[in-house]
Amino acid sequence: MGVVAVPSLPKQSHLYMAADEVINSLLDLRPEMWGLPPFEDWIQGTLPIEPWHIGGAVIKGFGRGSKILGIPTANLSTQGYSALLSEHPSGVYLGWAGLSTRGVYKVVMSIGWNPYFNNTEKTIEPWLLHEFDGDFYGEELRLAIVGYIRPETNFPSLESLVAKIHEDGRIAERALDLPLYSKFRDDPYLKGSAL
Repeated sequence: MGVVAVPSLPKQSHLYMAADEVINSLLDLRPEMWGLPPFEDWIQGTLPIEPWHIGGAVIKGFGRGSKILGIPTANLSTQGYSALLSEHPSGVYLGWAGLSTRGVYKVVMSIGWNPYFNNTEKTIEPWLLHEFDGDFYGEELRLAIVGYIRPETNFPSLESLVAKIHEDGRIAERALDLPLYSKFRDDPYLKGSAL
């Protein structure tokens, strides 16, 4: 018999040494590791979830996305979203992003503590899968999150982190073309007409 632990507090996995596996959320459970049949609801490396929305003005982040990683992110403030963020585990998600003056784009997004950089605060870091001319600080960004890709994890090197982020982007890019996800591109929330 094996024991799987799901800590209720972030950064507490060290307290579960007796567990055979410590996972971030039940989204990360892999029954095949325990001799059980795998879940059949994963589609092209993604898990469909009940869509949820978050939005706000794009803020300046730590400056790591563009400068260090070469992956520009459109950061959102977590102020006012603590209840919403506590409902959704840290990890990498996919969905659609509506920019008030530019349109709707595919997005892959990290929510979490960014263990490689040892953040002390949970962050929301969407990467819009589109090439933009310049930044859009202060613009209204609305997100419709429709799927889950993987748990937040630490990486042994900056190169392995960047490679995994690019892989996440490729997974999201392909999956969002599926009818299951593409239908959410027209979500009224993205255009600012509904909350």
